[in-house]
Amino acid sequence: MSADPVTLAIASFAVQAFGTMQQVKAQKAQTKETVKEYEEEKKYNVLKGIQDSNDVLEEANKKRKINRAIQAGLGYSDTSRSFLSTQSEIDRIAQKDITNIRINTRRGGEKLQSQIYSTKVMGKAKTYGGYSSIVSAGFKTAAYATSYKSNPQGGQYDLSNTNKMDDD
Repeated sequence: MSADPVTLAIASFAVQAFGTMQQVKAQKAQTKETVKEYEEEKKYNVLKGIQDSNDVLEEANKKRKINRAIQAGLGYSDTSRSFLSTQSEIDRIAQKDITNIRINTRRGGEKLQSQIYSTKVMGKAKTYGGYSSIVSAGFKTAAYATSYKSNPQGGQYDLSNTNKMDDD
């Protein structure tokens, strides 16, 4: 029992299309998972920035308390210039550190957003590439079927000339 070449070409196309669709599904799942990981990383990045900022503020508060304790132990007033100067320097450094943390957090978030965008674009490109591969294979199969039906004796591999060699 043999099938005609058109049926085999259609079956081949169906198998190829199924395989490509499975690859497209796997690519979509992988893209979704990668984007999810980047989103989680963005959240972690923001949380880390908040924690670092809180650590800086906590450290600044400790330094202010130490400065107050030193001033109180020496018997100086809370309005002395050296005390106020030290307190304002602690605040200035803390604000500078917090600003740097925010800049770095924002920059990290932007890099991750760029990676998310790139991942989505590449995922869509691979998806559409898979679909176009299926369409292309469909056109090839249709062209083969049309050419075979227009010359059923010949087909792709015309063996009618081989009998002439045997007769010689």
